[in-house]
Amino acid sequence: MSARLVISAIGSNRRGIANELAHIIQEFGATILEGHMTVMSKEFAVIIEVTGPWNALAKLEHQLPLRAHQLGLLTMLKRTESLEENKQTTAYRVTISTVEDRGIIKRLTQFFSDNKINIDELNCRTYLAPHSEDLMGEVKLTVTMPDDFNVEEIRTKFEQFCLDENLSGIITPLKNSS
Repeated sequence: MSARLVISAIGSNRRGIANELAHIIQEFGATILEGHMTVMSKEFAVIIEVTGPWNALAKLEHQLPLRAHQLGLLTMLKRTESLEENKQTTAYRVTISTVEDRGIIKRLTQFFSDNKINIDELNCRTYLAPHSEDLMGEVKLTVTMPDDFNVEEIRTKFEQFCLDENLSGIITPLKNSS
């Protein structure tokens, strides 16, 4: 039986760091199921879900913090279980573009929480507007809604939220979602 482990790590970015971390994980007999890696300013950040035999993950749990520290990474590890497939939900992509940096993430996450919609993933990027050099951004979320939700009602509420916040946003179903 396979076990699962979620690993997060952060450290100074340098060429090859992702490869070195992946090599350590494979060295202990674990397999990467899903991962998100990014560079923020000068820092490398990663969150990875790995699977493998319980004894392989036990060795990885014990030795990864020291090995990662040698690479200049701080780590956090947590055992987990596979997510039960819920066939009664549909995933949607929410995209909001041209956001001025003014606390929108808090209000956006509050909107979905108030409407009892789970946020599976949130990504945001900021950039300087070309002509004004104002700080602007884009936010992308993946949310899941039960199939018995009135999606059109949620879309209408979201459109009103965007209108109230002076945002350009859209909700679209993700392809191949259950």
